[in-house]
Amino acid sequence: MRKPYCTILLVLLFGTGGVLAQEVQQDSMTKIDRMVKAKVKRHTLMECYEPDMVISAEERKQLKKKRILSYYETRNMLDTIDIPDRKRKKLLYDLKWNPRSERLTRFVAENQFSDDNL
Repeated sequence: MRKPYCTILLVLLFGTGGVLAQEVQQDSMTKIDRMVKAKVKRHTLMECYEPDMVISAEERKQLKKKRILSYYETRNMLDTIDIPDRKRKKLLYDLKWNPRSERLTRFVAENQFSDDNL
């Protein structure tokens, strides 16, 4: 006799969770801006000892944004080019864990050069 009540209670509980998830407001910041804001520190330890050699926080944010954008551009390029899945997986692995690998840089250079000729 208790099972119908439990199932009704669970359905109501999970049903309201879905409704509440739709009411979240969107931030005006983009995903990349949120990533940059969370990852870049305002001050560095080296600033205490050699302030002339350290770039400012704003410059570091711009560099981080450029790195993130280049990551997404390269990933989109790998997704659109017609290559075998095995090679694509290797290149995506290199992009994530070793973005300066020889295999990835050679592939990107060859394909960017061929895109320029079109």
